[in-house]
Amino acid sequence: MTIKKIIIYISLFICCNYVRSQEVNFQEQESSIISLAKTILAGETDSLRDSANNQLKKLLIDMINTKKSYQYEFKNTEHISILQPQDKKFKIITWFVPYINGDFKYFGVIQKCNKRGTKCHTYILEDNIELMQNNTNTNITFNKWYGCLYYNIIPIKIGKKTYYTLLGWDGSSPDTNKKIIDVLTINKKEDPVFGADIFNNKKTRIIIEYSSQYPISLQYDSNLEYIVFDHLEPIDEISINNFSIYATNLSYDVFKKTKLGWELEQKIYLNNRK
Repeated sequence: MTIKKIIIYISLFICCNYVRSQEVNFQEQESSIISLAKTILAGETDSLRDSANNQLKKLLIDMINTKKSYQYEFKNTEHISILQPQDKKFKIITWFVPYINGDFKYFGVIQKCNKRGTKCHTYILEDNIELMQNNTNTNITFNKWYGCLYYNIIPIKIGKKTYYTLLGWDGSSPDTNKKIIDVLTINKKEDPVFGADIFNNKKTRIIIEYSSQYPISLQYDSNLEYIVFDHLEPIDEISINNFSIYATNLSYDVFKKTKLGWELEQKIYLNNRK
């Protein structure tokens, strides 16, 4: 065996061991995150929950700023939502702290990388504004985020541009909750922006506010390519915009995916939906 081959074998051995040890380190960090997340959810006091959240946030940011972290797939983290589109242009991570009085505070991170995950930018999301019905016609920068837990991501291509539709939940108050349809725009040389005029009802995002006593559904049907959600009305049929008494009337509203964006249809009935 030549010296050149020996050097190559040694290099490969060192490289493989480094990758294996790094994978183990990521798994250990994920285990710590899971433990902290449990305290955030069930800590006996708000101060315990805040302390665990501060530790989790630091650990998570340190982890995603580590080389190769973009390629690591979280497998067991339940309390934290980690979404990545198929084109792998970014990850968006969100979670919340529930307080004993019923309030929620939201946190998040966007990790934008090239396909190999070798060049990344990290954007910290913090719950800075309350999302109101008058926020449906604005763009919101990442540093003025409203806070929610995103649970699905749906790419939509319009012309040559890809937008990323996000479905989210906000435990807004003891009286009302919100489901949110927002749009994230990711460009190479620009900061991420929430909101885009790709809905045919002239909104940049959709806010669905309803009584916290009557949960509703907001889901994406990949077969139909519809965003489907319960159609809501006030229970007394007259108290418009009193969202604390809004509930489903057993019909659905849908946004259909089209070449021009999302097209709204209201009060339709879909078979075999629960």
